[in-house]
Amino acid sequence: MHARSGRTVRDLRRENRTAVLRRLYFDGPMSRLTLGPATGLSSGSVSNVVAELVAEGLVEEAGSVDSAGGRPRTLLRISSGSGFMIGVDIGETRIRIELFDLALTELARTERPLASSGPRTARYDVDLVVAHLREGIAEVLRSAEVPAELLLGVGVGVPGIVARTPEDGAVVHGQTVGWDAVPLERLLRESVELPASVPYWIDNGAKTL
Repeated sequence: MHARSGRTVRDLRRENRTAVLRRLYFDGPMSRLTLGPATGLSSGSVSNVVAELVAEGLVEEAGSVDSAGGRPRTLLRISSGSGFMIGVDIGETRIRIELFDLALTELARTERPLASSGPRTARYDVDLVVAHLREGIAEVLRSAEVPAELLLGVGVGVPGIVARTPEDGAVVHGQTVGWDAVPLERLLRESVELPASVPYWIDNGAKTL
């Protein structure tokens, strides 16, 4: 079954879920009634999406507020413990690795220093960087006692331009650091001990701030 503009019903459902989650991330807690105008969705669509998200443990109730002339409205918020994310910044002097819950609360952090002297190409040796990420990701998960199976994704900011190929995923071109078509996503998948289902989002560091 297809919707107008070439989008499928699955596409529309995903867009509706994203709209509700985005509003709850940035403006929550919110009631179902206020989610409608905030997302542009009908009350029926909001109710359906919220029911799915609550059943999946992504959204939870957060008390209630009085309403004029009616029964109290139940507030909704993101369930912070339903999933976790890792952010990585490959910087000038260090690699920073942080673990967050879905409320963007930092749960653990580690920093791996990079050499401050010598050529930049040696500082950003690919094998060294991958080893730092492998060890750092394992460290923050262990420190916060978070199972890798609950990880929703790993975002990596890199010093270069990122292209994507079907074979290797994200490939980094960083002339100033000596990276010439480095298949970073493939190298991380081969090295870091995470479930194969965990996605990597790799992009230029300036875009991930």
